[in-house]
Amino acid sequence: MTVSDDRLGLADPARNITFRPDPRARVPVAPPTGIDDLPRYLRFTAVRADADDLATAQANCDVAIEAAVRWNSALALAAAHSLRTSVCHRRGDLAAAERDGRTAAGLLAAAGVDPLADAAVLLLARRIATRLDRGDSAGAEELLDSLGEMPDSGGSLALRYARGRLYAVTGRPGEGLADMFFCGERLAAREADRPSVLPWRSSAAAILASIGTAEAAARLAASEVEMARRSGPASALGRALRIEGLVPGGRGIAALYEAVKVLEKSPRRYEYAQALVDFGTVLNAARRRPQARRVLREGLEVAEACGSPALAERAGVAYAAAGGKVRATPQAPAIPPQPDRGDRESFRPLRAD
Repeated sequence: MTVSDDRLGLADPARNITFRPDPRARVPVAPPTGIDDLPRYLRFTAVRADADDLATAQANCDVAIEAAVRWNSALALAAAHSLRTSVCHRRGDLAAAERDGRTAAGLLAAAGVDPLADAAVLLLARRIATRLDRGDSAGAEELLDSLGEMPDSGGSLALRYARGRLYAVTGRPGEGLADMFFCGERLAAREADRPSVLPWRSSAAAILASIGTAEAAARLAASEVEMARRSGPASALGRALRIEGLVPGGRGIAALYEAVKVLEKSPRRYEYAQALVDFGTVLNAARRRPQARRVLREGLEVAEACGSPALAERAGVAYAAAGGKVRATPQAPAIPPQPDRGDRESFRPLRAD
């Protein structure tokens, strides 16, 4: 199998990429003055989230939710909860992200609006991503199946990316790659091809590495690292470095160490936990066991705090393999199955992203 950036018209994928931080990310945002002003407030809040200013974004979402309750607007409330789903997910509070996503979906279902609307599709992508990071691939697949056809709308790119991730973890790498390259083609056409928008290159690299296509995987991962160094934010660079450290032909331990250092002070705790677990696992494989145990112990603690049973289990197994003694903990409650009813999210988008 041969995969080339030439297919996308991106033989030099970093060309013409100049990072110009959005000035709105540094401008204080006035609270919404009324229901018609909420879209502006949520747009600026999304900019803060994209810049990794997640504390401000979380506070703004709380303000928007309180305002929507005060105005007695179900659709405004759904939009605010949808955006808070994304913010909580980025912060690594996966349980809170799951709750917000379910609340937003219930509001939309009760309103009986079109499940193919942009904002509904975007919410679905956010919910699938949250469940994947919790390790609930069956729940993510149930959400995807509830939609039916894949729409071709503004919000569908995020959903296609989430579907590609789902395919990758459920044994369908070819279909996962197709979704990732589709995202790359569309982003290039929109001149929005940046890792902070959708990190399709590193996701495709991970899939390629899993099927033994090492050269293409290393090239894509290195390209994303180069782009992330230019365009930021730190979380995008940390993620790209983590994948570069894992793919054969990448920079291995050096890239993973840099990923951990980049993400250490980032508010994205789940990304940090992933980097710790992957770094510790590679250290153990390199017979650096004392260092591996220290890294994996911290990775286990952060993964548990994030509410990801799957990542915590992987960290615990790796920690034990490195000679660590895993403390006995109560059996983590199983992630409850989610009903199909109410998961067909839809509303006319108040701009939530």
